[in-house]
Amino acid sequence: MKKEVIDKLIEFIRIDSFAFKRSEVIRAQQFVKEYLKDIPINWVSFESTNKDLAPILMGKAKKWDSKLESITLTGHIDIVYPDISDFTIKLTDDKLFGPGTADMKAGVLVILEAVKELHKKNQFKNTSEEEHFLTSHYPDFEEIAQDIENLLVYEGEGSLDVKPNINEKLLVTKRKGILGYSIKANGPGGHSGVLNKESMRHSAIHELLSQSQDILRLSDYKKGTTINIGKFNGGQALNVLAPEAEIFLDARLDSIEEYNRVKSAIEAITPKDKVIKLETTNKVNGFPVEETENNLKLFKLARQVGKEIGLEIDSVHKGGASDMNRLTSFNPEISCLDYLGPPGGGEHTKDEFLYLNTFDPCVRLSVKLIEKILQN
Repeated sequence: MKKEVIDKLIEFIRIDSFAFKRSEVIRAQQFVKEYLKDIPINWVSFESTNKDLAPILMGKAKKWDSKLESITLTGHIDIVYPDISDFTIKLTDDKLFGPGTADMKAGVLVILEAVKELHKKNQFKNTSEEEHFLTSHYPDFEEIAQDIENLLVYEGEGSLDVKPNINEKLLVTKRKGILGYSIKANGPGGHSGVLNKESMRHSAIHELLSQSQDILRLSDYKKGTTINIGKFNGGQALNVLAPEAEIFLDARLDSIEEYNRVKSAIEAITPKDKVIKLETTNKVNGFPVEETENNLKLFKLARQVGKEIGLEIDSVHKGGASDMNRLTSFNPEISCLDYLGPPGGGEHTKDEFLYLNTFDPCVRLSVKLIEKILQN
């Protein structure tokens, strides 16, 4: 990884682009546009339904041939840390530590470097690139997804404890889907010592405890469906029937059938105690990315490219959702691959880092793969 590119990545990660800091996310988008200022790109922004969030940024090559397949390169520029002032950006011989290095500003920088290289070779055409997050807040995504034929996603393999072999590369051909919900319960509450008849006692906590057990029973480990009640809030005191409570749950699903089954079941929940009112809100959603013929065809092409540039490429299935899930939710016919970004470790912690020597092979793979797609 060249020193000037490392310096640009450090500049990028110093932008405090926490997802809910609109001005900082926009500043990160300006970084992207400035990085590619000499490239013939039409930039478009798509606003969120939530005005506290920054828009999606999408750049499309001015050079376009309708006879060739289109290619979309995507990544997110938001990070999970509300305040990066607690972090120390540190450069060692083989790693760069800092917020969002592995997840996934280094992956976004691979996109930018690949675009610059393609432009130098007069091969930057039929290519668009997106920086985004929180898809459910962006209604334009459904329309955008319909025009995508090939989707390259720049997450990198994470949570690595051992330095990876730069001659090997994993690509994701299948990902689990994700559903996230909050369920709020509201009732009259009251003094637990005074309300001593069953018909008088209406607790939001008791309601959600019972509902939680039913929700967990929707799990099906044989089919790869797992559910977690990740957070439970509510109540006032030990001697008060809770007038309000809320749970947050997360479901991971291997197939569209399971996705639809669990989604339907959760959204059909009604109160067991008819005095209690329930409000169910879908917070996160992403279809499972199944290993389709389109994905396998694109993977075989990537594997062929890998051989040509000295990379041994293998496929992997992942349980975590990514930008891969979000766009294919609207268009399952998309041919897609993930993990095109460089790997690292410590994601979502203060020890997050990037393996520096994995960056350049990712750029080479991207450039060559895009060229191959355009030739086919």
